[in-house]
Amino acid sequence: MKALILGIDALGQKSLEALQLTKLQKKIEKSKRGTPAIDNVVSRGWAEFYSGKTAYETGAFYQIPVLSNGRILQSQSTGSVKVSEHVGEGELLWNKLQSAGWRVGLYTLPTVTTPQERTEFSVSATGGGNFNNKVSRKEVHPPDFAYLANYSDVNLGFRHGFGAFLPNDVNHLEQWIRDHLAQHFFTLELALEKYPVDCLIFGTRFVTIAYKFIRLLLSEPVGEDEARLKEMLLRVSSDFDDRLARLIREINPEHLFIVSDHGNGPLEYHVNINELLLQIGEITAQPWLPIRLKRLASRAMRTRFQSSEWHRFPPRYPAYNLETSTSFSIGYTDLIYINDQRFTGPEMSTAERYEKSCLLAERLKVYTAENGMKQFVRFEPLKNDGFTQVSVNPSAKVPLPDIRCVLAEGCSNLGRTNRSIVEKNEPTFGAEMFKRGIFAEYSGCKTTDVIAAYSGPEVENIDLSSLPSIYHSIISVMGRR
Repeated sequence: MKALILGIDALGQKSLEALQLTKLQKKIEKSKRGTPAIDNVVSRGWAEFYSGKTAYETGAFYQIPVLSNGRILQSQSTGSVKVSEHVGEGELLWNKLQSAGWRVGLYTLPTVTTPQERTEFSVSATGGGNFNNKVSRKEVHPPDFAYLANYSDVNLGFRHGFGAFLPNDVNHLEQWIRDHLAQHFFTLELALEKYPVDCLIFGTRFVTIAYKFIRLLLSEPVGEDEARLKEMLLRVSSDFDDRLARLIREINPEHLFIVSDHGNGPLEYHVNINELLLQIGEITAQPWLPIRLKRLASRAMRTRFQSSEWHRFPPRYPAYNLETSTSFSIGYTDLIYINDQRFTGPEMSTAERYEKSCLLAERLKVYTAENGMKQFVRFEPLKNDGFTQVSVNPSAKVPLPDIRCVLAEGCSNLGRTNRSIVEKNEPTFGAEMFKRGIFAEYSGCKTTDVIAAYSGPEVENIDLSSLPSIYHSIISVMGRR
């Protein structure tokens, strides 16, 4: 095979070591290695990788604010479909290679949630983790591919925790992980036999298990329950490491790229940017009682009825009225938006909005310094024109942010604090987590220790300094037959 491009979600030095992926580590050590610069918890790295452009150009932020029926809502609709509306279908990495004469297979690359019909075969990355027990012909290309993955309980995606798969105990979790690994690799083998390709772009989310358990993996377990859980996690990690090494060995590509979108490390503190904005008078909070009743009803609807235990969701946290705010953070993504005519606020020019951003950033700087929080976050005003520049579909424009919140390593803007701006994170593991839901969901957070590597004859022509640079390097290398 000409090229194998491994897209490994959340692969950083910390997660590599925590999961003890020794064979992958040795492969990386023998390759040209880089640490791509990323705008951490802002730009979707995978979109940068397959478009060659940043979120400020494509609108592919982790989450974006959307005005719907007078309400400002968060949207995660920032994947390949939206990116293609900005840059054009032909600019996506796999379509670019296919147009150059290479046969390309695309398999579960994160954020690519629709099948790509210009490739030889394509399996979308299911954001929810599963294909609802069945692979439909609409979710793969070509449609006959669906027969290759016709299992009784399909698990080609990989997402667990709140909002996805919730195990009953350690054994149940291990069974689910092993089902995923077996199906994921075996289905790929069948696809490569039926649809031969010159270039395989293979995505895996297995390493995202570190989101939930990296604190446990990097520490001594407390009690028998935690010890069993840690032992199981390392056992399945070893199995994944073996399967990945076997895949590389059997394909034996001329060019091997190993790419990730961000690293993953222990989450030490929750930082609630909206609570900070509330404290300085930029946001108003919604009434407590109606919000609590609504969340109780939502929790009841989402309970796993077949379980004897309630799988509880994260601690109840405050809700904010973004529509009446002067500025706001959409949550999770480390950005602040000025509420102007793009949302529900007054009309502002770019210059006016930037001036307001500078003043607000200075107020936030002073407040965090006076209250002993400046070590957790700093603020950078961003001068922009308000929206992304869309070259293909003008209706796809996305509001651009006004302030970049740069959080310290080990901090995440989760907005799930109990009326605090900063809260120490203390995840629980062991048997109790399966009764209450996986509170270890908040064990890890995105970090900048991203890993990229290249093995092949074009070492001098490979730029691993950023994800867009890797995109252009792949295009360049594959252009030389």
